[in-house]
Amino acid sequence: MIISSKKLFTVLFAWLAVTQALQAQPTTRNSSRVETIIEDFNNNERKWDVKSYKAESYVIKDGHYYITTKKKSGYGFETKPFFINPKKPFIIETALQEVSGDNTNGAGLIWGYKSTKNYYRFVVTSNGQFNISKYKKGKFSHIAKWAKHEAIKTGYNVTNRLKMFSTSRGARFYINGKLVHTVSREEFKKHYFFGSRVGLIAYNNRVVKFDYLKIRRVKEDINLIANAKQGLKKENLGPNINSPFSDITPLISSDGNTLYFIRKDHPENIKRKKQDIWYATKEANGNWGKAKNLGRPVNNSAHNNIIAVSPDGNTLVVGGVYDAQGEYKKRGISIASRVASGWEVPKEINIKNYYNNSSFFGVCMSADRQKLVLALEREGGEGDLDLYVSFVQRDGTWSEPKSLGSRLNTFGGESAPFLAADDKTLYFSTNGLPGYGSKDIYVTRRLDDSWTRWSTPKNLGPDINSSDFDSGFKVTAQGDYAYLVSYTGKANKSDIFRIKLHESARPKPVVLVYGKVLNRKTGKPLGASIAYNDLNTGKLAGVARSNPKDGSYKIVLPYDKVYDFLASKSGFYSVSKHLDLSSVSKFKVIKRNLYLAPIIVGQKIRLNNLFFDVGKSALKSSSFAELNRLVSSMKSYPNMTIEVSGHTDAQGSPAKNLQLSKDRANAVLNYLKSKGIPTSRMQAKGYGQTKPLASNNTAQGRARNRRVEFMILKK
Repeated sequence: MIISSKKLFTVLFAWLAVTQALQAQPTTRNSSRVETIIEDFNNNERKWDVKSYKAESYVIKDGHYYITTKKKSGYGFETKPFFINPKKPFIIETALQEVSGDNTNGAGLIWGYKSTKNYYRFVVTSNGQFNISKYKKGKFSHIAKWAKHEAIKTGYNVTNRLKMFSTSRGARFYINGKLVHTVSREEFKKHYFFGSRVGLIAYNNRVVKFDYLKIRRVKEDINLIANAKQGLKKENLGPNINSPFSDITPLISSDGNTLYFIRKDHPENIKRKKQDIWYATKEANGNWGKAKNLGRPVNNSAHNNIIAVSPDGNTLVVGGVYDAQGEYKKRGISIASRVASGWEVPKEINIKNYYNNSSFFGVCMSADRQKLVLALEREGGEGDLDLYVSFVQRDGTWSEPKSLGSRLNTFGGESAPFLAADDKTLYFSTNGLPGYGSKDIYVTRRLDDSWTRWSTPKNLGPDINSSDFDSGFKVTAQGDYAYLVSYTGKANKSDIFRIKLHESARPKPVVLVYGKVLNRKTGKPLGASIAYNDLNTGKLAGVARSNPKDGSYKIVLPYDKVYDFLASKSGFYSVSKHLDLSSVSKFKVIKRNLYLAPIIVGQKIRLNNLFFDVGKSALKSSSFAELNRLVSSMKSYPNMTIEVSGHTDAQGSPAKNLQLSKDRANAVLNYLKSKGIPTSRMQAKGYGQTKPLASNNTAQGRARNRRVEFMILKK
């Protein structure tokens, strides 16, 4: 073939553009650099498949990789994870010979591989044709349709070299050094990588030998956490957790004492060849007790999947939407609450404009139950699965998923998000950043409340990430251990492990508050909803539920705030508590029982979260949340009348204390009046220091005596 000077210049320019682009990468600290990888098949260090199967076989012999396909319409392929960033220049090349067999549908390169339904290919045939195409979600489409080209050497036992160049200008494809197809930058934008695997493929009853696979890429440094290599070892959780079957998707409770996970194909599953949710609890000696199937109605005859568990263990988020009988209805996400008899049938979580173009997804719920972090494939995304956030709305629905931004979302697939208890530290898996294997686990920190500004993701290092697929990473509220899945290599079986978490990868410390919700009059436990608020802003900080059997609850509170928290139940008034966590400290566990006072005549209820300056009667704004709850109760019970009473300790003048107590009681009454409560339903009294609850000789006693309370006079 005679090439015009113009075409020759185009070919040379393409070569120079790629070469210069690769060589021009910076070499400063944390920089990228040019790297050439050559697999010459003189040994099998990369562990290419060398087995024989019914439809195909693979052999490494005489410095070649042989793929034999044994069916008329079949194919064989093998890929390896070579991280290539499609936004930066790269070259992929191979040399192959067709030894014998069919001369249709060809053999050649496969790249951007995620699954048998998602990949690209560049192939030639022994009768002189080539094709460039892709499979997206199993749907085939051409990038370059089948065509003959004189650059291809025809016949058997002749070598054809295939080369693909990719730059910011687009992509160019060469056979034996001659340009056969060009993809413009605009057209190339329509194509993105599905995965990071690159390899070789052969079709249709033939024997093909590959001489080498060569990759020239911009090598990007792995952005590691500090002190990443500490020699930490994964600890297998033992036979009470890990069965002879695959055990996956661990989910650890906030206190580290209950482990939920999925068990596949187990004979005690509701359906043998499906997956069910199981759980296990720690025994007094610190060992895990024998795992149990969670049972119906959360488990059913379909594939069951656990997504999140609330800190108190009284709420589960699970995969799928259930019908009224607890059977699988459709794809989606559901939530279930604990009831006296066990668990209710999970109810669908309604997310505005929810859709997912992938058959895979990932979800985690924040510890405060106010946010969902989702891994979805949606229009306008960066590539495969991307990370999004959805916020709960006042009506109980959830907002439309919002992208977490391009700092986290890559051309690859982000999956398995886990938001730590501090509400800022996010762990996730991706193949769109440099790593050790096909997918690695990274950590990032939220920088503000926009949910789009994050710190640069850091790889958790070789103690955690392996040369294989790493995912399912969950961290205790204390932040000391992480739980994850690792594949054993035995019949594709997977087990659950834990590993100590590197100091630099730990979330910020939090406080675990636990206790019981009790009837203040009888002392009996109650099942109730629990809310906790930021006292300084009045905004809801999170919700929880207490166990209807024993009244137990747990909530996780990040530092840097002052909180009030209270339980709510129809027929009761909530006695609120507050906790000052404005000064950051280490992980703590604090016990606080919450009380619900029955709304009956004669009941006295202390307004715990009222705040005044010393010796003053003006209400601080941080008191308004407490008073608004009293307003709400007064409106819910329109016949209720109350006495608001003020009390002081015994320090200072009795007369001044009496006046101060009256002024504070009146301040409360005036606030209620400003919110529409008639004065005919209220009276204010000051008792000064005359009705102490405790000794005035101690600071603690004096604090108890300084109070404002109300008594129900009429219901």
